[in-house]
Amino acid sequence: MADDIDTLTPEFNLDELSEDGELPSTENLMKMLEESNMTDEMKENLRQMLSGGRAPELFGASTSGSWLGVVFIIVIFSILFFFGYKLYKSIKEKENKKEEKKKLKQMKKKK
Repeated sequence: MADDIDTLTPEFNLDELSEDGELPSTENLMKMLEESNMTDEMKENLRQMLSGGRAPELFGASTSGSWLGVVFIIVIFSILFFFGYKLYKSIKEKENKKEEKKKLKQMKKKK
């Protein structure tokens, strides 16, 4: 595990590589990537990210995780909507029963 962390730490400082405090260009980053001692899989993912391709799949992550998140949020909101609607119906039903009771009382008083 410690070896994995050591391979992830860069051997260069971005502040030293850039002039005038600007970030290095994409080409410079690609060159630095080739010279680094990362695994081939990580290099490929970073290359795709730098070239504007799909999002990198670091540590086994994939874009299906974002779909899972969207589905999870939809399910949560659906459940909240369902119980909110049930609560609304229950409150309205109680109000209607109270109004009916009032009307019945008034009808009895009039007789």
